[in-house]
Amino acid sequence: MERLSVVIITWNSQQDIAPCLDSVLASTGHLSAEITVIDNGSTDNTRAILQSYGKKITVIHLRRNNGVAFARNIGLEASTGDLIWILDVDTTVNRQAVDGMIACLDADPRCGLCSCRLQSETGETQDSCRRMPNLSHKINNILSELTGRTSLLKRFHEAVNRRNEAQFYHREMSAGEPFEAEYVIGACQMFRRSILDTVGYLDDIIFYGPEDADFCLRIRHEGYKIICLPRFHIIHKYNRISRRKIISRMSYLHFKGLIYFYFKHRKRLVVSG
Repeated sequence: MERLSVVIITWNSQQDIAPCLDSVLASTGHLSAEITVIDNGSTDNTRAILQSYGKKITVIHLRRNNGVAFARNIGLEASTGDLIWILDVDTTVNRQAVDGMIACLDADPRCGLCSCRLQSETGETQDSCRRMPNLSHKINNILSELTGRTSLLKRFHEAVNRRNEAQFYHREMSAGEPFEAEYVIGACQMFRRSILDTVGYLDDIIFYGPEDADFCLRIRHEGYKIICLPRFHIIHKYNRISRRKIISRMSYLHFKGLIYFYFKHRKRLVVSG
């Protein structure tokens, strides 16, 4: 059994896949690690780039894009590591973050899943640690996106963002100490293999959206903690495809996933105003 399994999915990611893989290979070279890439039906140059890595990675090609959770579950099923690291393709990682998350899981048996600080290429900390999504939060997210596209609504945009901060952990992130979060986004999630035996795999009914929140909620329901380590960081470009257009197929699928998530967990979630 490997020490660490890294699971990455791609979909038309020719601009991101090489920097991501190069950083993962460099950051895990001191470990017994395996890297599995699931190509979600790419039609660009992604496959050719993956082929150039030869036996350094394992590639699973899918004929079509069946969603994030579906593809990740294939990678999880193929993995053999004692620890599993789900990672987005638009990330660049480093050894310090890898070792920090592993140490956290090794030190605390009640840590069910951990992540680190995600920041942009220019050093801005991203809102990767969040409270469980509710309707109020999502309405504010949409308003923030709409009002942020024009300078005429700058004041309203700022007011929405201030109200929206309730769903994030800005104070805890700034303090720099490990803290518990309700969930961390799926761009970077590390956990023990035993978690899959306890809570199961990702819910692939969710094509794109809150599969990460769903996974964390099920982990917490079993009494485990979701831990963020802001001392360590990785770079995340945050190519969120549902934000390219407010009205699009991916936005629809994201909204559909949220509705499913709310009904699935309605007894566990408290919808606040």
